[in-house]
Amino acid sequence: MKLRDYTLEVLAEMVTGDHAQFPYRSSSYITSFFRRCDLDWTHDGTTRKWWTKSVLEKLNLGPCPAPDLPASAILRIVSELFEPDDFDRRQLSRDDALDTLNSLLTREGLTAFFDNRGRCFVRSTGTGTSSASLREPRPLSREEIAARQKVEAFLENASEDEFTERILVPLFQRLGFHRVTAAGHKEKTLEFGKDLWMKYQLPTGHWIYFCAQIKRGKIDAGGTGGSSNVANVLTQVKMAIDHPIFDPDANRKVLLDHVFVIAGGEITRAARTWLVEQLDAGQRRHVIFMDRDEFLDQSARILFDLEAQEKTLESDSLPF
Repeated sequence: MKLRDYTLEVLAEMVTGDHAQFPYRSSSYITSFFRRCDLDWTHDGTTRKWWTKSVLEKLNLGPCPAPDLPASAILRIVSELFEPDDFDRRQLSRDDALDTLNSLLTREGLTAFFDNRGRCFVRSTGTGTSSASLREPRPLSREEIAARQKVEAFLENASEDEFTERILVPLFQRLGFHRVTAAGHKEKTLEFGKDLWMKYQLPTGHWIYFCAQIKRGKIDAGGTGGSSNVANVLTQVKMAIDHPIFDPDANRKVLLDHVFVIAGGEITRAARTWLVEQLDAGQRRHVIFMDRDEFLDQSARILFDLEAQEKTLESDSLPF
């Protein structure tokens, strides 16, 4: 998403410190600020506010990590704005500055927040997509490991429907998917290999459609039967690809673009290889695998993000 011109103007005042709630920055410190954001811009000596706004206008046209979040460079600038040392040296309140920023971002359908380590991130108030959950893959922190263990403990005794509705549905919603709908198991004949379907909006405004074939346990090629039998998964994947879904927003049936194969346990290499070999070239590109470790790491970061918003979890509450 692109921020409005007025938002960029006020944000420029915050960067330069012309706004009373934010640390003042002279010409050299403005250049240093952009360097800290890994952005190669040097102040040219012109009026600080308008030069900064012109830079923000260029950065505003850059790539966005999600359709409902600003450009990646803008997100880095917002995060760097709240460097604690800058505020401590000038005896300013970061909380007051955050309130001021949020009064501006509200116009854009956004809100900024601090995580438990005091870093500033931006969230869409519409979809809940957060820049905290869209960071590059990295090792989990100690707090996120604890959140991962909480989700993992829930999964140990959860049924396939609980796994889908209490973990995967909120997970995909937080990742920016829309219309995340679980089919459930009450009407199996209408699933056509789709335990879950959803759609995702591209930055161009177009929609792509996904479904998920979900298995509670391990998927392997050992022919053990039951829900972990990869041959059963293959049949359901083909059904999902061949049968359209009805999108009530568009009031028409649409074909799926991708199928997630998600397992509450391991998806063995043999199972992945065998499954792909049974599909033709056109079908293979539709399949995305996600096993236990992958969605647990994703869930841990998002659960930690939610707890950073001061949402408490009771012992019998949902993981999200």
